[in-house]
Parts: sequence; C-alpha cells; structure tokens
Amino acid sequence: MKYIFCLFSVVLFSKGCNDAKTETTKSAQDDISITYEASSRGLYQKIDLSKAQITVANDRSGTTVTKECNEADWSEVVALLDKIDAEKLNGTTVKDEDIARDAAIPATLTIKYKDNTITSKTIAHGNPPSYLAPLLTKIQAMAKAVDKP
Repeated sequence: MKYIFCLFSVVLFSKGCNDAKTETTKSAQDDISITYEASSRGLYQKIDLSKAQITVANDRSGTTVTKECNEADWSEVVALLDKIDAEKLNGTTVKDEDIARDAAIPATLTIKYKDNTITSKTIAHGNPPSYLAPLLTKIQAMAKAVDKP
C-alpha cells in the first residue's frame, strides 16, 4: 500500500510541476511582440505581430489590416525567434551608399519582451542576413495572408 501511495504521489507531483512550466511558457509568449518596418520613397510596410493578432500597414496613411494570429504560425515564429542571437541583431547593418542609391530598402526589426526592447540596426528589406531570413520570410508570408480577403 505504501508503495502505491508513493508511486501515486510522485506521478501527481510531477504532473503538477509540468503544468506550472507549461503555464510559464505560455505566459512568456504572451509578452512577446515583433515589429518589422521597411520604408523607402516608394515602399512602406509595417508589420506588428503578437500572439493575439497581426497588423499590417502598407501605406503611410495609417490604414491597417488586422487579423487574429494563427496558433501554429505563432509557434513557428517563436521557434525561429529562439534561434536568433540578440547580439547579432544589434550588429546588422546596410551600407549607407546602398540606401542612398536605392540598392537596398532600409528596414528594422524590433523585438519586445516585457520591458526589454531590442531593435536591429538597418537591414535590407528582401535581402536580410542569413540568420534573420527564416524569421522575416515567415513574417512576410503571414502579412501576405492578412492582405488577402
């Protein structure tokens, strides 16, 4: 009887710990938001992404389209976000002469988690660094899905 009680208590307590860990992970994901903004003379795009929704603005007039964020898409974004080193994000940049002659459209990526904000230096829209490419490709695909009726 003592053996069964011990086994039952171990299973019960371990399950309780796992539930607490899952809730902590879920609440951490609720505090993440991502903003991607690309702007030049002829192009403007701003994407705001959080667990709840994605908002896309394709012009400077302030007109936005908002859609609820899909759980599978958000999970993929978080997985891609885990692979990015914040120190590398601060080091990305585009040459000033490329921006001046419109060879590259300047863009920035801002990641917020609670009170912490990390903003990239200027990156090239459409040609991001290799470690950011999967994340930005996913964000762009989600933005195109929002624009479609």
